[in-house]
Amino acid sequence: MVRISKIYRIIISALLALLGFSCGNGRDLPDLPAEYGTPNAIYKAKGIVVSEADDSPIMGIKTVLKEALQDDWSIASAYTNNDGSFSLRGSEFPHQKLYVELIDVDGEENGSFTKMEIEADYRTVTFTGGDGHWYAGIAEIDLGTIRMKPENQESE
Repeated sequence: MVRISKIYRIIISALLALLGFSCGNGRDLPDLPAEYGTPNAIYKAKGIVVSEADDSPIMGIKTVLKEALQDDWSIASAYTNNDGSFSLRGSEFPHQKLYVELIDVDGEENGSFTKMEIEADYRTVTFTGGDGHWYAGIAEIDLGTIRMKPENQESE
């Protein structure tokens, strides 16, 4: 009986060790914070969308903040206001570059414009409010005035 009990103890100890459980008292380990989840940051992007033809603001353009390498995954989206302005805010794994995609989704209502994608380069932007661990903080970028080309405008 003692031998069977010893075998079970060895098997159970091995299984617990494989699963990451320790039998130690933990006194020799440094005081490390438990960090669960994924590193993240909040990204903000703003700008004004105007027509390349006459510099008039364009209302109703869908703006999408997305990762550089993934076309289908969006971090945040918004539509331009009457004055052509937009403001995006989304949380994502820390990146150096993101993209803002501009899509005319209202058809002829405010004119037809060619879809475009611009780079939002966060390499020179300082993250503020981070906790020094997995939360990098908030990074804001002003893309300024973005000129969209009307679809019917001929190439020069």
